[in-house]
Amino acid sequence: MDEASYVRILRESLEKKVELLTLIERENQIQNRVLSDPAADPDDFQATIDNKDKWITDISTLDNGFASIFEKVKPLLSTQKDKYRDEIRMMKDLVRQITDLTSQIERQEKENYLLAQQKFAGVRQQAQKIRRSQNAVSSYYRSMNGSGYDAQFLDSTN
Repeated sequence: MDEASYVRILRESLEKKVELLTLIERENQIQNRVLSDPAADPDDFQATIDNKDKWITDISTLDNGFASIFEKVKPLLSTQKDKYRDEIRMMKDLVRQITDLTSQIERQEKENYLLAQQKFAGVRQQAQKIRRSQNAVSSYYRSMNGSGYDAQFLDSTN
């Protein structure tokens, strides 16, 4: 593979990373809506997590490939800046986009984390209320069944 192909692969890798980060940013918006909706299905929340997990794995793979190719091409880019000026400029723009997207995603993740904490706290409270209600009903039935009184003989007016 020639040097120009390696430089092109670096640029394409950064472009793909921008695409994946954009997908994660959109998925965070969906996740925010799911977490904000009290009637949302928990499976919808899990789907957003699964999607983001897949894309994060793809980004990690891209980053590893980028690092190994960059090590091969780094001396070339340093010595032949004029030859690859356009590619270098495009890569710098892509790195700026990646930085901006990463910052936006971090803000979204913090907001979604807080929403998730609130939602799960509400779910825990509902579960506790249900358990208390079930315990009260069970206690009532136990006391009625174990009281030793036969209800038909309690009425002494007959």
